Amino acid sequence: MTLSPPLHIAQISMHTDPLDDLGGDVTGGMNVYIRELARALPAHGVRADVFTRLESDGAPRVVPIAPGARLIRIPAGEPRPLDKNDLLPIVEEFTAGIMAFSAQERAHYDLLSAHYWLSGLAGAKIAREWSIPLFLRFHTLAALKDRVLRLDQKEPEARREAEARLARQSDALLVSSLDEAELLTREFGASPERVHFVPCGVDTGRFSPLPRESARAQLGLDAETPLILSVGRVDPIKGLDRLVDALRLMKKERPRLLFRAIHVGGALRPDAGGSSLQGHPPEDFAAESQRQEIRRILALAAAAGLSGDFCFIGARPQEALPAYYAAADALAIPSRHETFGIVALEAAACELPAVAFRVGGLPDSIENEKSGLLVKEGDTAAYAGALLSLLENPETGRRLGRLARERALEFSWNAVAQKESSIWKTMLDKTRASGTPPMATIRAGSL
Repeated sequence: MTLSPPLHIAQISMHTDPLDDLGGDVTGGMNVYIRELARALPAHGVRADVFTRLESDGAPRVVPIAPGARLIRIPAGEPRPLDKNDLLPIVEEFTAGIMAFSAQERAHYDLLSAHYWLSGLAGAKIAREWSIPLFLRFHTLAALKDRVLRLDQKEPEARREAEARLARQSDALLVSSLDEAELLTREFGASPERVHFVPCGVDTGRFSPLPRESARAQLGLDAETPLILSVGRVDPIKGLDRLVDALRLMKKERPRLLFRAIHVGGALRPDAGGSSLQGHPPEDFAAESQRQEIRRILALAAAAGLSGDFCFIGARPQEALPAYYAAADALAIPSRHETFGIVALEAAACELPAVAFRVGGLPDSIENEKSGLLVKEGDTAAYAGALLSLLENPETGRRLGRLARERALEFSWNAVAQKESSIWKTMLDKTRASGTPPMATIRAGSL
């Protein structure tokens, strides 16, 4: 039997470095997805080069991610962190940098895998130049974010236009939820045969159950007070104001109930210092956008009489998260939208059930009453009731936790890499057999 040569792919993540610490303005599930996929791909006959923008002159330009996978930082614009909305003018410079690196190394890539719309713009031009197919995963969409948040300040029109164009013109679109697949076909005109469902994954070795008592002792928490945990970026779309409202209703329903609620997330300033378990003030956080949101949430908590019950402790490295999941009684995901919800899988792998609104891809990551609890979107009273049921009935939480762990085992990164690489290989085989060029090589227009 003749073995197929390994694929060599280029992954593009322009606006966020997959190896950055999580919890900042733009670091979250997408970073985890790209990094863990790259690590898992070599086992499936795929070599991966991941291209991102250089954000510091002192950062190494080429970094191994795993045997057969590496991160390549491309200079474009000033070598410092830039707001993602300021990156559009340097997409062409970033694109040229990727092509120059490839030419210097005489590298040939079989396909491009782009993440987020800015990477999609770069990928579209490179795919034309190299006559290879473009696979795109948006992760988030401007139209959906604007609809969910209903803020005065909308996402840039250039982003909305680019996403609509890329949805029609990419060779294939990968989605993490059936909800996203329906949106792309119904509202963006993507043909259904080009939309492929590949869920996110979880490292079930790193995220595994720990004894609750030892986890609490490790973190310096008392053994008895119920703990509600939330994890993720500090952003209005994460719905932390809705969590505060649910906590207020819980207090109203059970005036004598004692609990703590902590949020893990948000990049801290290097000089923040202090005991984070007591919470950090807004001034300790590095990004102004996060400081503003934390001020807003803490003001709502104070008005609800929750000043001593809810706090922000800043981001934690992934290797530290299992102890937090093990110490908690419930994971609160009050998001207004989630493309998938990787934190739900991480918690599930640690036997911690999640409570979430039924939005976006969360029904794909949480199986209601089996690996967590889902409530109607916007129904904070039902959300409060779901949290109460876990806090007041520990055996229910333990039962759901065991079921959650069983389900999480189905979402390994190895399985994700196998499914995604299979989609790539199938399309490449069809393209080569038909002799027709991929869509990315025949579309007209420019960035």
